[in-house]
Order: sequence, then structure tokens, then C-alpha cells
Amino acid sequence: MPVAKLIAPTTKQEIPKLRVAAYCRVSSNSADQRNSFATQERVYTKYIAEKQEWELVDIFADEGLSGMKADNRPEFQRMIRMCELHQIDLILTKSVSRFARNVKEALNYTRKLKLLGIGVQFEEDGINTLAMADEMLLNTFAAIAQEESKSISQNQRLSIAKRMEKGEYVASKAPYGYRLVNKKLKIFKPEAEVVCWIFQAYLNGLSIKTIADTLTAQGVPTRSGQEQWKANTITYILTNEKYIGDTLFQKYYGEMTVPFKKHRNYGEMDQYYAKDTHEPIVEKTIFYAVQSLLKNRQATFKQEKSKNRYPLTSRIRCSECGSFYHRKVRNGVIKWVCAKHAADTNACNSSYYSEERIYDGIITMINKLRFCEEDILGQTIQKLEFAAAAYKRNNRAASQLSQSIAELNAKLLALERLRSKGYLAADIYHTQAREIRQQLGKLKTERYSSFESRITTMLEDVRKLKSLIDELEQPLEVFDEKLFHEVVTDICINNRDEMTVTLLGGLKFTEQI
Repeated sequence: MPVAKLIAPTTKQEIPKLRVAAYCRVSSNSADQRNSFATQERVYTKYIAEKQEWELVDIFADEGLSGMKADNRPEFQRMIRMCELHQIDLILTKSVSRFARNVKEALNYTRKLKLLGIGVQFEEDGINTLAMADEMLLNTFAAIAQEESKSISQNQRLSIAKRMEKGEYVASKAPYGYRLVNKKLKIFKPEAEVVCWIFQAYLNGLSIKTIADTLTAQGVPTRSGQEQWKANTITYILTNEKYIGDTLFQKYYGEMTVPFKKHRNYGEMDQYYAKDTHEPIVEKTIFYAVQSLLKNRQATFKQEKSKNRYPLTSRIRCSECGSFYHRKVRNGVIKWVCAKHAADTNACNSSYYSEERIYDGIITMINKLRFCEEDILGQTIQKLEFAAAAYKRNNRAASQLSQSIAELNAKLLALERLRSKGYLAADIYHTQAREIRQQLGKLKTERYSSFESRITTMLEDVRKLKSLIDELEQPLEVFDEKLFHEVVTDICINNRDEMTVTLLGGLKFTEQI
């Protein structure tokens, strides 16, 4: 009878653990939502730790943020970046509505992760995106989450509109010069005096920028406590009808469909003007005099701007002296020339260039990037991805921070176990857990800064550049001003007729013109 003999391996390899992360989100900063937020973090930390075949990577948590747009959720974006670097194998989340309320984004991100071999497991909905049959289920659940959000938004909008009609609606934030007291606007005297000065200063001939600079120089704090006053803040104050005691409701409106983007109301939606809703700060005669002056100055400024603003204005620099190029018309032909050379031909050794030549150079460069067989941008992105991954692998500081975070998560889990078994008093648990969470927050912020580098920023910009250029289905034949402003950051021309164009991500390409 044959006998089998065991030959033990010289180096036994361990089965690699599944690297698991969890994502949780709450959409408001209320006490109930904060408790839910902390509970989700605690549950996921414990759940993942109990699985021997799993290894906790991190708990990604966005607090007090809407799920409508993924771009607005920093922790979500950090999680996606780590997935792209193949540092996560599985993501756990409570439900589709926690992951995203926007159908398009939910599907886009889950498909993207699926292509990377990363699954998203929705606990309440019983969905794992790596299972082939779950695509339709995900679409269904995401649609339900979106409709739920849409229904809530529409109900809120209807309620607000009714209060606007009655003149009873009060915004959640008081403008500068007022404070909200028992849901009513009350004058805050120190700021009200500043408001009166702003109106009088504008009538006395000071420009909006001068008023902002004066307040900054005097150290007058803004509504948010900042020292720097901006021109648009002054404009907002000068045009706000609330300072005469009236209220114009629905200056902005939200779209009826996801993602409910806000737009300035130029007559698309009903507006309601209510008089004497609160105590005024500025006299009506002064307010309307300011409106008239604003209108006159704005009309003058628009005329000047329309006369002197062109697509290439302040966009072309001279490689020889650093001056900007100016637009000139010579013998009926539009040309651009270095400002110093135009003033004195001996001051700068540069030349005149027709606008048509410059446009042709830009068109040629964009067409090469879009339709060249070498796929220059695609190759650049691959090299940047490789460099970013190498940077993070070799980033010892970030690695040490991750280790410290893992240790604090383990301590938090140990505290939870002691409390659940009755070995630790509730007040002691809450005190120690609060301290640990504060440390976790600081370390996560540090790690985020440590992981971020010029490489990752450049990578994001180049991806955006490629996305914009890839929208072209046919080679450009005429200059596209919109695309030009979106992708070009700088242009330099030297005396050898070489135009160097700097694009998003700092990429430079040179064309002969």
C-alpha cells in the first residue's frame, strides 16, 4: 500500500488578508445625526476586526455633508484615490443612500471600482457590486434613494414657498449688521454702524475696492470674523434690501431634479417682496441713491470692458522681457505685440504676431493632443499614477501615521468592549473615547496632508485636461474660446517665433508660429 510523506514548505506563505475599508456619512450636524455617525464608525471598526480574513484599512467618514455630489465629500474622494492606488479590496457602507443619492454618481463610482476589482458591499440592501446580477439591483436602490431625496427636497421647497407668500420666512443666516433672535432679525449695533459708513462712503465717491481695502486696513472684522474684506462682500451689502427693512424672497432657486443645483433667479421662479419685515439700518433715500449710482457705474464699466477685453488679453507673455502682449490693429490686421517692444523697439527684441497665427498654433496643439496616435496625455497620466503610487509607498511619515491611527482604532474598540461588558463606567468611557477621537481627527488631517503631493495635484489636473480635450469628436478647425479658457493657463512667445503653451497640470507644449 503506498504511503504519502508530507514535505513541509521551506517558507510557508500566509494567505493575504482582504483589505477592507468602511464609508459612512451623515447629512447634518444635529445631535441625533452625530450619534448616528459615531455609531456607524464604532460598528464598522468592531465588525471588521472580528473577521480574521479581513484587515481594516480605514474608516472614511464625512460628517454634516450632502450625498448629492461626491466632489463635496473629502473623505469619499480620499477613499477613491486609495482605491485607484490598489490599497483597498472591499468597501463596506450602510446603504446605497449613504454612498450616494445621485443615481449617475452611484453607478459611475461603483463601476469604476468594479473595474479595479474592488467591491462595494451595501449592508442594508444586501448588495455586493462584484456580483454580476447586482448592477440592476444597484440601479433600483440608487433610484429609490434619489427619489427619497427629491421628495424631501420638494416638500421642504413647498413649505418654504408658503411661508414666503405670507412674508414669514426667515433665512437661517442673518446678514452683516443683524443677528437672529427668536427667529427674527435684530440690529447688531457695532456692525450696523459699519454698514451705514459703507453706504455713505460709496455715495461720497469711494470705489467698492477702496471701501474693502479701508475696512481691512482698519482691522474691522467681517461677519465670519475674517480680517480681509472682499469687493463682492461690499457689493452684497450695498445691494441688499434687508438694510431698509424689506425682504426679497427666493433670490436663488434649486433645480427640481438631482443634483438640485442652485441658480440666481432671473425670473425663472416666483419671487416675493415683503415690506417692513424687520427694523431697517439704512434710510430708503440713501439706499435707492446707492442703487442708482451702482447702475450708472456698472454700465460705464461694462462699456470699457467690452472695448478692451479679448480672449488673448493678459494671456500672452514675452519670453524676452516678461511683459504682456497687447492687441494692435495694423493695416486692418489684428496683431499682438510685447508692450515694451510697442513702446520702444530697442527695449525688447520681439516681434508682432497676427492673431490668426497664434490661434492656428493653439488649434494645431490641441488637435495633436486629441488625435495623435501616441496618446500623449494618456501616457502622461500613466506615468503620474506610477509616480504617485511610488511616492505613497515610500512616504514613511504617512505610513507611520496610518500605524498610529490603527493603534488608536484598536484602543477605541477595546474601550467599547470593556464598556459593553460592564467593566468601564459610561462617563469614563465617553471621556476617553472623546480624547481618542480627537487624536484620530488630528492624525487623519496630518495623514491627508502627508499623502497629498504635487504629483497627485498634477495628476488630477491632467486627468481633467484629458477629459476636456476628449470631448472633441472632430479636429478643431476654428478657435474654441471656451475650451481655450478651460485648458490653457499661460502662453509665452520668444523671438524665434516659438509659442510655448502651458496647460492644466503644468504641461508645456511648443508650436512654431
